[in-house]
Amino acid sequence: MTAAGTHRDDIGFLRLPATKYAQRTTIQHCRKEVIFVNQNSVSILNTETQQTTHALQGLTFSPTSMTTGCGYLAAGGQRSELMIRQLSSTWFAHTVVGGSINNAMSISKHAGSTRLLICNNDQTIKVYSLPDLHLVTTIPLPTAVNYASVSPDGRKLLAVGDTSEVFLFNISASGSYERIGTMTATSDAGFSCSWNQSSERFAVASQDGYVSVWDIRSTNKLAQLASKQVCHDVNPQVKGACRCVKFSPSGSIDLLVFSEHVSYFNVVDARTFDGRQSVSVSPAGLDQHISGIAFAPDSKSLFVGTESSILEYSVDALMRRSFPYGSLN
Repeated sequence: MTAAGTHRDDIGFLRLPATKYAQRTTIQHCRKEVIFVNQNSVSILNTETQQTTHALQGLTFSPTSMTTGCGYLAAGGQRSELMIRQLSSTWFAHTVVGGSINNAMSISKHAGSTRLLICNNDQTIKVYSLPDLHLVTTIPLPTAVNYASVSPDGRKLLAVGDTSEVFLFNISASGSYERIGTMTATSDAGFSCSWNQSSERFAVASQDGYVSVWDIRSTNKLAQLASKQVCHDVNPQVKGACRCVKFSPSGSIDLLVFSEHVSYFNVVDARTFDGRQSVSVSPAGLDQHISGIAFAPDSKSLFVGTESSILEYSVDALMRRSFPYGSLN
C-alpha cells in the first residue's frame, strides 16, 4: 500500500474468523439483511435466523447488476433488462432500457425525488424516477460506464468506466447533472467508486490494482492504495485487480474496504490511510473469486460474498471509536 507518510499492515479492524453462511452467490449486497444474486434469482438471507427467501425468482435473465435503496430492489441484465420491486409490497415492474449491458445501478433520494441510475455499456448513465420509471435524463460519457455513485448529501455524482478518467458531476436543485471535473485515477479502467458518509471524500477502484482517494476540495489525490497482490507482484492485473470499493456508511467507524479479483480484500483506516488489514477468503494455495462486499448500515459488520458462501466479519467498533491521541490546532 502506498499513501502519504508511512503505513502499518495487519491492523485488527475486523475480528476473525468470519461467520460463514453456505449460500452460493454471483453478486451480493447488504442492508439489514444480505441480498444476493445467484443465477436467475435474487434472494434475501436473514443472518439472525439464517433463513433465505426469494425477492425475485424465475427471472428471464441472469442479473449482471443489482442494488437496493429507498425501499426498492433493482436487477439489471446483459441485454439492458431491468426488474424493479418494492420491498414493502408486491409491486414490481419489468422493462428494457435500451443500450447494452447494465453494468451497475444505484438508487438514492436526490433532487427532490427517488432516482435510479443505470450505468450502461452504451456510454451512458440513464436516470429514472421511481416508482413511475420516467426517464429523467440520459448522461452521455466518452466511455462505457461501469459504476456511478451519488454522494450521501445528494449534491454530487461520481462515475467511472473503461478508461482511467474519473467524472465528477454537480447535481442542481432542479435535478440536472453538470460535469464539473475530470480526474485521472491510475493507468487502467475504473470498476467501482464510493463516497464517505460526510460527502467530502471519494474513492475509485481500478483494474490495475490501485484505489485512488480524493478530497472533494482538491484535484490532488489524498491517497493511492495498492492491492495486496499488486504489492507482491502476483499476476497484478489479474488477481490483484481492485473490483469493489466501499466506505463505511455510518458512525465514527471511518473505514474503507476494497476487494481484489480473487482471494483478498483490504480494510483501510479512512482517517489517515496509514494502516490496513488484508484478509484472505481462500485456503492457502487456492484462489476464490470475490463476488461483492458491503457494510451493514450501522457499519458494525462487513459482508463478503464468494462463489460458495457469504462471510460476515465483525468490525471492532470500540477500537475505531478510541483515538490513541488527539491534538488541537
